Parts: sequence; structure tokens; C-alpha cells
Amino acid sequence: MKIRNLVIYITAGFIVGIIALVLAQYVTRTNVEELISGNESLLKEYRLSKELIGLQKDLLLLDNTIKTAATTGDSGKITDFEKDIAKIREDAETLKKSQVAARYTQNLDLLIGEKIMLSRQLVDSFYTAGKPLPEQFVARHRALRLSEQITTLTHQIDTTGRIALAEKLKSVDRSGQKVMNWNVYIIVLVLVLLSGVFVIIIQRMKKQAELINQLNTSEKKLKEAVLVKENFLANMSHEIRTPLNAILGYTDLLKKEKLEDEARLHLTTVHQSGETLLAIVNDILDLSKIESGMLRIEQVPFDVRNLVKSSVAMFRHKSDEKGVALHLDISPDIPETLIGDATRLTQILINLIGNAVKFTLKGQITVAVRAQNIDLDKIEAVFEIIDTGIGIEPGKLETIFERFRQAEDSTTRQFGGTGLGLSIVRDLVLLQNGDIDVHSKLGSGTSVTVIIPYQIGQVPVSKNSEHLPAKPLVLNDQKALIVEDNPINQGLMAKFMQEFSIKYAIAENGKEALQILQNETFDIILTDIQMPEMDGYTLTTQIRQTLKLGIPIIAMTANAMPGEREKCIGYGMNDHLPKPIREADLQRIFSEYLHIKSASHAHASHSNPTDFTIIDLGYMREISGGDEEYEKLVTSQFLDLVPAQLEALSAAFYHRNNPEIRHIAHNLKTTISIMGLDEKLFTELDSLENEELDEDRQEILIRKVALVCEEALAEARSFHSQFTP
Repeated sequence: MKIRNLVIYITAGFIVGIIALVLAQYVTRTNVEELISGNESLLKEYRLSKELIGLQKDLLLLDNTIKTAATTGDSGKITDFEKDIAKIREDAETLKKSQVAARYTQNLDLLIGEKIMLSRQLVDSFYTAGKPLPEQFVARHRALRLSEQITTLTHQIDTTGRIALAEKLKSVDRSGQKVMNWNVYIIVLVLVLLSGVFVIIIQRMKKQAELINQLNTSEKKLKEAVLVKENFLANMSHEIRTPLNAILGYTDLLKKEKLEDEARLHLTTVHQSGETLLAIVNDILDLSKIESGMLRIEQVPFDVRNLVKSSVAMFRHKSDEKGVALHLDISPDIPETLIGDATRLTQILINLIGNAVKFTLKGQITVAVRAQNIDLDKIEAVFEIIDTGIGIEPGKLETIFERFRQAEDSTTRQFGGTGLGLSIVRDLVLLQNGDIDVHSKLGSGTSVTVIIPYQIGQVPVSKNSEHLPAKPLVLNDQKALIVEDNPINQGLMAKFMQEFSIKYAIAENGKEALQILQNETFDIILTDIQMPEMDGYTLTTQIRQTLKLGIPIIAMTANAMPGEREKCIGYGMNDHLPKPIREADLQRIFSEYLHIKSASHAHASHSNPTDFTIIDLGYMREISGGDEEYEKLVTSQFLDLVPAQLEALSAAFYHRNNPEIRHIAHNLKTTISIMGLDEKLFTELDSLENEELDEDRQEILIRKVALVCEEALAEARSFHSQFTP
């Protein structure tokens, strides 16, 4: 039964009950009033009967008095005559008040009057004695006849009263019976209403119990569905990431080899396809993390300007290919350092800028960053991505944030995509207590505004470190145990170990790894999780509890589901690497968990890094590890590349070729880093690469870059001359 119907039924029953009670009260009151009236009538009739008896008694007393006086001749017997007369008149007046005696009152009054008059005549005859005896006899005879008539009339009155009394008694009985009947009706009605309410309550309780059971069943099914989904995502993640690990790992290694142009193009295509597939998998897993509440928002300092520039730079090449201008406008009021989650902000910007580039076929894209509501240590950063793309119909703006939805089905066919990007963006913005707003017009473009609150950081984030290549490690006599059941991943990890010059052994499962550990010692263990015979969790437990070894254990798992890292650490592992494994990830792990001798101290060159004022040889010395041939080679490359790139930069400026200027500025960052020029030229090259500059500003920056590079070339030639030919 629906709640609305239940309310209607209860209300109707309540109204019916109230009406019935009011009606019953009215009828009961009417019958009770009839009972009271009947009782009063009974009392009146009893009084009437009493008065009639009194009248008859008084008349009889009067007759007896006169008769006694006449018989005895004693006038003393009639001394109270007037009192008797007064008493009779009083009785007559009382009878006049009775409704029953009303129609007899006139006759009765005449008879009583005549009776009193004759009685007076008889009394007078005793006092005067002037009346003859026959006349006295006639008067007494007439008086007796009047008494009989009065008695007959009183009997009639009494009979009429008794009949009326009987009718009243019947009426009282009927009224009493009605009261009893209505009491029964009320009781029955109350019982019916209570029974109805009871039945409704019982049915409601049964329905509620059924709903609770259904909810419990639904909740159980939902939990089972969530578990199935999590298992599916975990299995999917594992099954997809395992081959992706090999694809991306081997393509990374192949990139270091010398390949023909066509082969390198094919390799790049394969690698990009693998990265695209990995991005899709990561989107799905991010969605799962958001749903389960396992996605954590970090609070760490980061350089917001550099982050935005890097995000925009990722799409420069693509926008240039499409002939779409990509502008960056960072307001001066944006602080250099903010405290928040840089990774999630990057994810938001990449999704939004990527969409703008994807759906803009001509025109321009503007990425603007400004600040609002600036407080002492808080700020709201506003990120606007404005494009002149295909736009969206206003009626479909509400659906673009729904999962697996795009504005048009044809959009998916034409431009691709899973439809998860904007949904994840919205969730990430809301998780950071931010807001996102979209304005669009079909055929005119789209504007997306993201507002996220941040704390203002006090310590600037180093810009240098973000643009330096990863520094090779010097791993002296380090030995790793690789526990992996997949032959392809075994080969990949072996190749990585060779790249790092680490000795290694390979076990196909946890059981085999335990046997190896009983006979050999290792500096680090890299283990898969899902393996036959013994998985990674059990292996870790055995190593910690049975073998009592404190060796660092790193999980390598294709399961990137929420809580996997915490689960691995909970079993006693030290860290967690999601597949596909990257060389940079391994370098971080080795740097953190192995005792590594710094490459910068492995060998000391004959030249002091402080001998020069422009170039800084410290970074080169760290990389070379004292290898003079390497130092000589990279210096020669620097001397060859920088002049050519400076010349190309000047030519691009002369021809107003902004895409080429950005491209050369990007390449120069890498070229000059080997000589430690990042600190001196980072800002200028970064502006040339990422910002929309006017002609005068470009010329000033290019002149400064050229001046510093010319001085650096002079010092580099001096350094190169120190090497023996």
C-alpha cells in the first residue's frame, strides 16, 4: 500500500469516526433528555395521583363532619369547617397545574364549588335552624350526589393519568433502549475502526518487513555487485597492465637503440598506443577510487606557474599540427608556490586542454590562470580554458559530466574517447572543495572555468630539478631478486637490471624465491603479487616471520585498485610499483632503498667545477662518474649544437615563426642542461616556449639567451681544450 493511500484511508476513517461519535452523542443526548423528561412526567403523575387521593380524602372528611353533626345534632363537630373548605380549594388549585387534569379542571371546579356551597347551606341550617327538615334532607342528598360526581371525575382524572403514565413509561423504556442501542453501535463502530487501524498497521508492518528484507537483499546484491566489479577491475587491471608492462618497457628500451626513421616511427606509434591504453585503464581505476572514497588529495607545495606551463606544453605540438593557436595567460597575482595536490590539478588541466585541442578544428585556445579572494595565506585559483571549437548545445551541457557520455554519439565516433574525462574532472574538482562551470554555444566554442582553493606556500619550489634528466646511478655490487611468473616481464626486468648494472636472480614464484633466499643474500626483492604456488603476500609473510629478514621488498603488481598499496605495506612490504614498470620508477626505488655511492664522488676530474663563471660542470661530473671520454663527447656536442640552435632561433624570429621558436626553446633546455645553465636561462627559455609574447619581448629574451650561450660557449671551449688530444 502506498503511503499516500494509507494517509487517505486513515484520514477518512478518522473523519467517519468523528462524525459517528458526534451523531451518537447527539442521539444519546436526545434520548437522555427524553428519559429525564419522562422521569419528570412520572413524578408529576405520582403527585397528581397523590393530590387526587388528598382531594377525595378531604371531601370525604367534609361529608363525614357534616353527617356527624347532623346525626348527633352537635354543632361543635363543624368548628373546623372553614379549614376543610380551604384545604379542598388548595387541592383543586393544585390539580389545575396538571396537564392530564386540565380538560377536567373546569367541571371539577364547578362541582367542588357547588359542593362547598351546599356544604355551607347545611352548616348554616345548624346555626339558624330555620330550614324545614325535608329541605335539609334534599340538600344533604344533593351534597352526597355531588361528592359521588366529584369522585367519579377524580377517578377519570386518575385513569387518564395512569394511561399517560403508562405511555410515558413506554417512552422512557424506548428512550433507554435507544441509548443502549446507540451505545452498542458506538462500541461496534469503535471496534470496527480500531480493527481497521489494527489491520492497516499490521499490513504496514508486514509491508515494511518485506521492504526491509528487499533492502537487505538489494544491499547484499549491491555488495556482491561491487565485489564483482572490484574483482573485475582488479583482474582487468592485472590482465591489461601485464602486457602493457612489456609493451611500454621494451619500447622504452628500444628508443635508446639506433633505428631507421621508419622503424622509429613505428616504435613511437606502438609506444603512444600503449600510453593511450594505459590512460584509459587509469581513467577507469581513478573512477573506481573516487566511487570508493579511496582517492586521497595531497597537500604539498608546488609551482603552479610551471605546472600550467608544462601542461600547456604537452599540447603545443598537437595544436601546431592542427593550425590552432594555443595561448597561455598567467596573471601576475598568482603566487609562485601553492599548497595542494599538483597531480590532480595536472590531471584536470590535461583533460580540459586535451578536450579543447581535440574539439577545436580552427581558431585558438586560451588557457588563462588568475587569482581571486586572496587572503593572507589562502587563495582561489581560477583556471579558464576557452576554445573556438565545435561547441555544445545548451540543453546538453548538463549531460557532459555524466560517465560514459558525450554531447553527441557522433562525437565518440569522430573524435574518440571514453566519456570519462569530464566526469573525473568534476569529481576531482569537488574533492578539492572547488567548483567547475561550463558555458558553450554550438559552433562557437566552449569556456570551462575551474575554481580551486589553495593555501599559499612560503618556500618556492625549485624549477631546476623538474627539467633535469634523471641522473644515472652507480650501483656497486648490489644484487636483486626478481620474483615474476610472466616470461616477458622476466625478460624486461632482466634488461632493466642490466641497464642499472645490478646483479640479479629470477624466481618464477614465491616458493622458488624462498628456496633461493635460503642459499643466497640479496640487497632488494622485487616481487609480483599474483603467482602460482605462492603469491607475493605469502612470500613476504614467510620472509618476515620465518626467515626473519629485513631486506627491502617492493611489490610489482598490475592491480592498481584502491587500497592495494596499503595492503602490500600491511603485509610487510616496503613499497609498491604499479605496472607497467618504468625505468624512472626503478631508479627512484633503488635510490631510496639501496646504499648507493654517489656518482659525483666516484671519480674526480682534473678540472674544478668552480673554475668557470657561466657553465657549471657539477651535473656533468655526476653523470660521467669521472669518465673523461664522456665529458669530452658531451662538451663537443654542446659546442656543435648550441651555435646551430641559436642560428635557427634567430631565423625563426626573423620569419615570425612562433611554433618553431617554441620548439627550439624546448630543445635548448635539454642542450644547455649538461653545462648547468638551467638556473641562468630557465625563465627565458620557458617564456619563449610557453607564453604568447609580443615581438619586442621575444627579441629581448632571444638576445639574452644568445648572450649567455656565447659566454658559455667560450668557457666550454676552454674546458674542452684541457682534454689531451
